[in-house]
Order: sequence, then structure tokens, then C-alpha cells
Amino acid sequence: MRYAIVDIETTGSHAKGHGITEIAVIITDGQQELERWETLVNPGVSIPFHITRLTGIDDAMVSSAPPFHQIADELKEWLSDTVFVAHNVGFDYSFIRGHFETLGQTWKSPKLCTVRLARKLLPGHGSYSLGNLCRDLDIVNDARHRAMGDCDATLVLFHRMMALPRSEKVIEGMLGRGDRESWLPQHVEAKDFEALPTSPGIYQFLNKAGIPIYIGMSHNVRHRVRSHFSGSMSSERRQAFLRDTYQIVGEATGSVLMARLLEDDLIRQHWPVHNRAQKSVPMRTAVQLYTDRLGYQRFLLKRQRHGQNAIRSFFKGEEAKEWLHACAREHQLDTDLLGLGTDGVAVTRTQSKEVHNSAMEVILAQAQKMRRLAIIAPGRSANESAVVLIEQGSVIGWGFTQEAIERFDSIEDLVEAKKGSGTTDAILEHALKEHEQGTSDIRIWEEPEVNA
Repeated sequence: MRYAIVDIETTGSHAKGHGITEIAVIITDGQQELERWETLVNPGVSIPFHITRLTGIDDAMVSSAPPFHQIADELKEWLSDTVFVAHNVGFDYSFIRGHFETLGQTWKSPKLCTVRLARKLLPGHGSYSLGNLCRDLDIVNDARHRAMGDCDATLVLFHRMMALPRSEKVIEGMLGRGDRESWLPQHVEAKDFEALPTSPGIYQFLNKAGIPIYIGMSHNVRHRVRSHFSGSMSSERRQAFLRDTYQIVGEATGSVLMARLLEDDLIRQHWPVHNRAQKSVPMRTAVQLYTDRLGYQRFLLKRQRHGQNAIRSFFKGEEAKEWLHACAREHQLDTDLLGLGTDGVAVTRTQSKEVHNSAMEVILAQAQKMRRLAIIAPGRSANESAVVLIEQGSVIGWGFTQEAIERFDSIEDLVEAKKGSGTTDAILEHALKEHEQGTSDIRIWEEPEVNA
């Protein structure tokens, strides 16, 4: 078998928006070097100062070097019929594959990570960075952070590991069809991935300190996690996942609804650095009450991200107007007093202030009536149910139970109190609409009215 030991230098940490400045390739049969090739590459962008300080490569050095498209065919020839080997292989592989893709070319190769190989064959090191392994194993690298210098050091490390008794079997397993370790982040053990559920649930990417850097949900957790590391892996976030993820943990939730609620709850507990989208609370149309200078109680429609001072809140302005029009028809109220405008037509009051305000009190009482809903969803096992308790359209608690739910007033004892948010309200609204359309697996239980 032929192995291509590869190292590259770049202008940044991810392939999207950054270029390659140097490539080195050494071909080996696993025991001895066969041939080598290296070249500087013009990245087409300016090299940042901190990269120059690290590698010694500056804009002047690459100004006359060939751009990637000029050396692409030659590089592809060097890598053909080989196993692509690199220290933290995801980084080098994704850059090269991403550059081929910008040329409209598809390039793939079996790949092997010497970080993972060293963890299996050389256990007990405090760090598996190339620099630390070279220090621990007395491997000389006189040109650190230059492509051929690091490539030479990786070759020596690879040959030493190949000489170990178990190496052939370990490498065969790592290169096996569908092997997880060819695409998982270098610090993540394959057993983490195997333990993930294939059903609805949530998952977390944890950094070295055990802190979540990303939290997600899916109908199929294992499939979704795999998708984060597929493709060219050229985006900044994918590169961050590959670099910073040390552990992946998942949890089945039994239903997509509970996965969405638990994901939102965990994100708001930890605010992971890569969950940017969930930090934005959706806007709602709030119906607010005020009294005008003539003493009429009136409604005002206002767009806001919270339910503060709201009689009722709606995620769509048209839904708020539909409710107000229904109130106007039922109580024969003037629409302009309900915040619906007059289209420039002069207004003649149809009711006295006293009659109008009396009707408004009825509307307020109906809107503020503390009726509750419970959503019953599938649990994490056949004999378990998930319960979500809702009040005035907002979640007030949820939980899982194996008890039979026979009385509505017993539900509060089965749930853990939760503080609602704009996003949880949106999740609930979506779930209720799916229920109305008959496309969900939840049941709705409305709290019975108590007769006075």
C-alpha cells in the first residue's frame, strides 16, 4: 500500500475564504520513503501578519509562486492511488478538497489521521500535537510550521508506528468501509458516535473543558451529527467543530416537539458560541391596553420580542387583527378603538363610553382567563409519555412520566417548572398548528372549565 504523507500551510483556519501557501507530499510504503514533492502556492489573498510570524512565509515569497489551479493536476497525480495521511487529517484534507471543488473538480481519497493512530498505538501522552509528540519521542523537526518540515516529522512518526506489532490491524480497522474515525473530530472517540440515538433527540458538542460549543436537535440524531462533518468541511464552523470538539453526547426525547423544547432550553442555559441563530428571539404582535384622553379603553398593536404589557400576543400581525375584528363584531365595538384604524374615514361613535368600556372589560376577562392546555407527546420508551403544560400560549413546565394521566389537575405535579421564551412560544404554536393539520403525533388536553 502507498501512503501520501501531506502537510500544508495556509492563510487561515478554514478553507472558505482562505488559501494554501505551501504543500509538501512524501510517498512511502509504510517502511521507507519512496519520493517527495513540495511547492509554494500563491493563495490569491494577502497573508496575515500572524501567519507570517508563525510560518515565515510572506507575500513576497509567494508572489511568483503558482496558484493552486496551476499545480492541481500535478498534485492530483501525486495523491492518486494512495492513502492520504496527515496529522489532524481533517484540516489538510478539507483545504485540498475544497480547492479542487472551486475548480469544479471532485477529488476524494481514503484518509488516515496520525493523531488518532498515535492515540491507539502510543497511549499515555499528555498531548498528541505534532510538536509534543516530537518532543516526547525525540523526533527532530528543524522546520516547524513549514510544510516539508512538518511532513518529514510526520513521516518519522508514521514509520515508527508502522513498525509496531498492532499497526497493520489498527490501520485496517481505521480504513475500513464506513469507519467513523475517518471523519470524526480527532479528539472524539468512535463510541461517542455509536451511542447517539437514531430517533428524535438532542446532541451537544463539548470542548476540552466539557463546555457545550454547539447544541442541536434532529428527527434522527446520529444522522444529523454525521452531516456536520460531511462534504468538503470548508466552512469556518465545521473547522471549529473538527478542532474544538472533544466529546459528543446525545439524548433521545421521544418526539420532535420535546427535542425542540429541550434544545432551546439547553441553548438558553449555556449560550454556546456556535448557536448564533437561536439567540434571536422572534418578533410578535402584542395587543396592549390604554385609556385615551376621553376615557375610552382602547387597544394598540405593537411589534415586540416579549409579552410585556400584552393582553394577548400573536406571531403574525394578521392573526392579531382577525382576533380584534372578531371582538368588534361580537361586542359591536368601533374598530378604530381596537387598533384597527379607520382608513381615513371620519368616525361616529356607535356606543357610549360606559357601554364601550363595559364590553372591553368582558374582552379583557376572556383574554386573561387562566385556561390551560396540556400537550401529551410520545415518551422515550413505549410506557412513557412527555407532558407539556401551557398557560396563555406560553410553556410553564414539562416532563416525562410513566404514570397514567387521568386528571388534568394532576399534570402540574408531573412537570418541572420552566420559564417560557419567545422561541418556546413559537415552538408551541408550530406544534399546535401541526396538530390542527393532523400531521403530528401529539394529543391536546384542555383544562376543564370550573363552574362558579
